[in-house]
Amino acid sequence: MIRRPPRSTPKPSSAASDVYKRQFLGRNLSFLISGNLFKGIGIASIGALILSPDTLFMRWSEMDVWSMLAWRGIEMGVILVLFSSCFKIYRQNFKYVYSNVGLGIICSQIVSSFFFTYGVAETSVSLILFCLATSPIFASIFSIFILGEKTTNSTWITAFFALIGVGISVANGDDVLNAPQGSVLVGTICGVGASATLGLSLVLLRYKPKIPAMTVTGISALGNGFIGLLIVSPGLLFQGDILSISLSGLIILPISFACLTFATRYTQASNIGLLMLLETALGPFWVWLGTNETPNIFMIFGGVIVILSLAWYILVDQVKISLPK
Repeated sequence: MIRRPPRSTPKPSSAASDVYKRQFLGRNLSFLISGNLFKGIGIASIGALILSPDTLFMRWSEMDVWSMLAWRGIEMGVILVLFSSCFKIYRQNFKYVYSNVGLGIICSQIVSSFFFTYGVAETSVSLILFCLATSPIFASIFSIFILGEKTTNSTWITAFFALIGVGISVANGDDVLNAPQGSVLVGTICGVGASATLGLSLVLLRYKPKIPAMTVTGISALGNGFIGLLIVSPGLLFQGDILSISLSGLIILPISFACLTFATRYTQASNIGLLMLLETALGPFWVWLGTNETPNIFMIFGGVIVILSLAWYILVDQVKISLPK
């Protein structure tokens, strides 16, 4: 019997490769229009939009740092702790809150909130929000040491351009109309400190995902509130617009955080990070509209560099996740 030589498997032609690419893109497109992804992006968008005027209400309150910490912290903390206690999964995982990692998250969030509040009281909102937007870069750096992840070239490229953008904003931070006449240097340190500690808390949450994010954030907020109460002068606590600060503590912060937390069930973290840039873009706009606090053109240019570089970074990360291995 004559045996025929085995057929060699033909290499895919460029046409076949194009067909595969179209099929792959088609599958991804059908995924993109699926209900869950749109639900996640929609919930995250609502959260980011609700959060965007937060700094405006802080300005309208006309309170000092410790009063804002006390009101915002206690009000937000009570709402989040009570709300999270309604969910069985959060109650079951409550024991993880007081682990070493959980306590680390609480401490980092307390420090981040303090830096953010102090920075907003010290200098312009634009400068603080542009600095805060760099938290994904700090999260990537902390991931090297805590999660053992490798940092890609896109991280360092983004960090380089984000630093340029922040530098431009800082260099021109004194020339802002109707902004607090505090130290731009102190405000920048607060903004960068808030960004770094926020990035650290995000990495720690990834390190131990069983820790209930909403519960631990509520406890951190309560910690900030009690610290503010211990330091603030009793006479200053009720000076200012209590309604404005309470709208922030009772409505804006709890609802926005709840939306962003629930959105992680339906869409990737990179999508949420991209939508969070809405706060960076819209926050200064709301403050300008409500208080006429006007950043100069150089600060706006620096902020645009920060936003675009981070948007590019998140989109590149999204493409890497979506491509087949």
